[in-house]
Amino acid sequence: MRALEAERARLAEVIRLESRRQAIRDRTESLERDAVRILQELDALDLEAKNADTPIGESPVRDEIAKLRDRVRAREECDVIIRFGSRIFRVDRDVVKILPFGSGRLLLAYFKIAERYYNTWRKRRGG
Repeated sequence: MRALEAERARLAEVIRLESRRQAIRDRTESLERDAVRILQELDALDLEAKNADTPIGESPVRDEIAKLRDRVRAREECDVIIRFGSRIFRVDRDVVKILPFGSGRLLLAYFKIAERYYNTWRKRRGG
């Protein structure tokens, strides 16, 4: 009976964690869809301003928009994103996959495991 209660408690914890993970994934996908929509609207406005010969000044937001565009494009192309501190590197997935002796797929798997480990560590750290 105690084993069943322990199993039930473990299953409840697994369900709780899985539902939280799914909610986070759903929210991330929703935000990414919103980002794509916003970037499309910004592109349309940039084109409209260009056609109207209306120069739009530089702003600090432009850099953030460029970073967002890069992130969305990388996500759409399934590229590998590597973060070292505040620096972000984007590695073309196709380039990694063509490494000899199947080492590209191994490297992609390593990146995925490292990312999961880092995310788990960051969650436990509270950040």
